[in-house]
Amino acid sequence: MKVSKNRILKSKQLRKGLAIILTARSPYWLIRLRDPIAGKYVHRSSKETSRLEAMEVAYEFADSYRSKANSDHAKVKATSFEHYAKKLMAMQKGQSKWSDGDNKLLNRSKDGLIVYFGKHDVSKITTGMVRDYLTHLDGNRKKPLAHSTKSKHVIIIRKVLTIAVEDGLLNVLPVMPKIKTVDTPRHTFTDSEYKRFMKAAGECARRGDKVRGVQITGHHVRMFRFVVHSFLRPTEGELFGLKHKDVQLMTDPVHLELNVRGGKTGKRTSVTMKLAVVIYKGDRNPFEPKEPNRDDFVWMPEYPNRTTAINTARRLFNHILVEADLVDEDRKLSPYSLRHYAIQARLRSSKGKVNPYSLAKNAGTSVDQLERFYLKNMAPTKELIENLQTYGND
Repeated sequence: MKVSKNRILKSKQLRKGLAIILTARSPYWLIRLRDPIAGKYVHRSSKETSRLEAMEVAYEFADSYRSKANSDHAKVKATSFEHYAKKLMAMQKGQSKWSDGDNKLLNRSKDGLIVYFGKHDVSKITTGMVRDYLTHLDGNRKKPLAHSTKSKHVIIIRKVLTIAVEDGLLNVLPVMPKIKTVDTPRHTFTDSEYKRFMKAAGECARRGDKVRGVQITGHHVRMFRFVVHSFLRPTEGELFGLKHKDVQLMTDPVHLELNVRGGKTGKRTSVTMKLAVVIYKGDRNPFEPKEPNRDDFVWMPEYPNRTTAINTARRLFNHILVEADLVDEDRKLSPYSLRHYAIQARLRSSKGKVNPYSLAKNAGTSVDQLERFYLKNMAPTKELIENLQTYGND
């Protein structure tokens, strides 16, 4: 039987991760050092036959090797970016403002935040390193990432480091690189286009038009109109998450009070316009005496999978757009355009008297968002101009 030259004759553990070994291959002691960052052992010959001399060389090599290792990497996992990233995901689980997309930005295998920053000590992450990361993202793509997407990366980095500040590992957050943002005005309906859309929707329902086997009915027409009178987003957390138990009829003035459970900005109570009451009641079967199941969804309840409901609604919406001759490649309308129209129409029809803060809060947005995306390109009305020119004594 052949004896291996690599068999260990003697070994001496010097400290955790460091040992000297004598093998049959060489008369010199071999240094074995564990590199925790690389996750492997490093071997070097001590060039010494004396065990005591080899030990001295081993200590010197280990200290020298570690000083040359990446000093930005965490010495212990509890101070690493990966540790705090996972802590953030655990804290944000189930929160309405946190999405699967945020987790993907952290966990993406090719250029996610954990792959890039994971082993770094959170206290060593600098503005320059974040800027290099953004450059790295563009280097992996044919087209540079959109400014808004880069901003999301930066926001999540800030959130991870904020937890480290709370734990006392950082005194202050590093300054995050400023990313130029270009606001894209929301595509919305004009008053005449909205009337054309709703007229076409009614005609499609009367004809019984089908889209992929789904017939357009009065229920769908009322649903699209409800968006305009409730300001809800056509998302799973808002319009398509609304259940009958979340709707309460109120008086003085007449309106619906909606419990929005999964809004983009968190839970909120939202009130509707008066016509939403008529739309909601009109969707109920007048020949059905009993109340609807409180746990049933209000819109398209036949789809337990709400993603399916949303996708189906979008296809029906697009069919109606075609019938209304409102398809425009340069100005693509979507179900979201109904919400945008609702907000702009409310501002216009109030003749300058609606409180922007109240409207923003009710719609689950902010005054800043109203100004940047809804008011920026809105043509001034006669009433708004008069409101601007009003003096205190008028």
